[in-house]
Amino acid sequence: MNTAIKKIPALVLLFFTGFAGLMDAKAQNPIVQTRYTADPAPMVYKDTLFLYTSHDEDNSTWFVMKDWHVYSTTDMVNWVDRGSPLSLGTFKWAEKDAWASQCIERNGKFYWYICANDKDSHGMAIGVAVSDSPAGPFKDALGKPLVSGGWGFIDPTVFIDDDGQAYLYWGNPHLYYVKLNSDMVSYEEGTGVVKVPLTEEGFKLRIHNAHNTFEWAESIDGLASHVVKSKAGDKYYWYVSATEKNSNRKVIGVAVGDRAIGPFSDVLGKPFITEYCDGANINPTVIWDEAKQAWLTWGASDLWYTKLNSDMISSAAGFGPEKIPDGRKEWFRNQINGTVNSTEKRFTTYEEGPWVYKRNQRYYLFYPAGGVPEHLAYSTSESLSNPDWKYGDTVMAIIKKGGAFTNHPGVVDYKGKTYLFYHNGALPGGGGFNRSVCVDELLFNDDGSVREVTPTAGIEDAVGTLNPFNRVEAETIAWSSGLKTARDSENGGIYVTDVHNGDYIKIRGVDFKKGASSFSAGAAAEAGGIIEVRLDSLSGPLAGALQVKSTGGTNKWKSFSAKMKNIEGLHDIFLVFRGKDGELFNFDWWRFAPVK
Repeated sequence: MNTAIKKIPALVLLFFTGFAGLMDAKAQNPIVQTRYTADPAPMVYKDTLFLYTSHDEDNSTWFVMKDWHVYSTTDMVNWVDRGSPLSLGTFKWAEKDAWASQCIERNGKFYWYICANDKDSHGMAIGVAVSDSPAGPFKDALGKPLVSGGWGFIDPTVFIDDDGQAYLYWGNPHLYYVKLNSDMVSYEEGTGVVKVPLTEEGFKLRIHNAHNTFEWAESIDGLASHVVKSKAGDKYYWYVSATEKNSNRKVIGVAVGDRAIGPFSDVLGKPFITEYCDGANINPTVIWDEAKQAWLTWGASDLWYTKLNSDMISSAAGFGPEKIPDGRKEWFRNQINGTVNSTEKRFTTYEEGPWVYKRNQRYYLFYPAGGVPEHLAYSTSESLSNPDWKYGDTVMAIIKKGGAFTNHPGVVDYKGKTYLFYHNGALPGGGGFNRSVCVDELLFNDDGSVREVTPTAGIEDAVGTLNPFNRVEAETIAWSSGLKTARDSENGGIYVTDVHNGDYIKIRGVDFKKGASSFSAGAAAEAGGIIEVRLDSLSGPLAGALQVKSTGGTNKWKSFSAKMKNIEGLHDIFLVFRGKDGELFNFDWWRFAPVK
């Protein structure tokens, strides 16, 4: 039982037996089957990779998330559940929404940056917790948010550069960063919060085939546009500032499509608005009034508008473009300003969830890219202190089978390889609000560009083996079926629970060397049952069986032992649980004894 963590999480549904057949396909993804997890944040400390995740509550219909969890591995195939050392309750200022986070080590301390809803402002904010151990316990380092600013202040990522300067990036739909001070719990006030320009060059226009939509256009300004959905149908309309080829005048075009990100068709074959479009950024914006009448507005210091017909591509008869009257300017400006953070005004592919990574003196920003459903993309820069991001390409396309409508990258180097962590919705009952963390290897081309990752069944080649002659926590799992994990209220340790007939745990790459003669386990039981030890598959050779007898209670722990047929060499092992109906026992640890 891992006793490093003190808080007691609720028991949550982990997995269903319906996935048992996937074991024949060497399934490893999702890497956690004991609960729904999301927003993976890997961190390497010494020889161990720690994985920090958010946690989707069961049966959610929104992002209902109350705590964060930690897992660890030394071989990339077996994952140890370290429990939940951090929750909303850790932060007195936090009200709800325990969303994406990241932990980093500096000078022997571990700083875990989280986002949550602030009780006072009722907006999202970023806080930081600190611990002497990567698995906690953690405490709120400040007693207040580190930075706050409302909805978009989510998804923090932290990075310490080679010169010691630390950076904290975050944001949806905008991208921000601060330079952290060496204490990691404050930032340079002089530089302050920097808003990164989301340029076309840096993050690519969100609209598919944007520059080829209008044959009559010399150019378009994709950063001055608006996509809206008609209230009278299912079509989307893209209004965009453009320059006409023949006249070289500023105009506004409109195109129609089936998706918010296009591609769009130019149904008019000519500009929609040709008058009063001079200015640096005419910012075409559609707003609706109280009567649900659509108005197209544009302009800078002066505001112009036209009344749209229900077809959204023509102006109402007798109402040509004209200046908004002084008496209505304030109302229109308020409506226009209200679109700034909407999905309709997201011009580039950047969506949220940034992750900073460095390789060969080049900085990479990985991020979920839009619209929705999200894919993963990346941009690169030669500097973080004065970033000039250049769009790279897609890292992972939209996951169509078993995906969620969000995704979230975490990239790390470990034991000579680079790994991309992400999430999907592939567990039974999963989806957009019940997600699950996965991992695949990430590869680079010789020029430093990132190769696109196709999601796989999981990591096949372990980077280490497991020693069965040391005590192994029962919550060390490569794959499992039908089980939960819980925390012991007395000593804080994690154990496996909800054990029923036919449930099992798979452990990969167990090195028995010259042989094992017996098997021991720690358990607590009312009814009791049997642990079968099978080799290499769920129906593989039976090495032996250990009987767990009643201990007088599910919190009264005892040790049990049984002889095994001699097991030599490297094997995957399956601990298969047998017994009568109902819960059999709680399972704490196991160990094999070597042949003498």
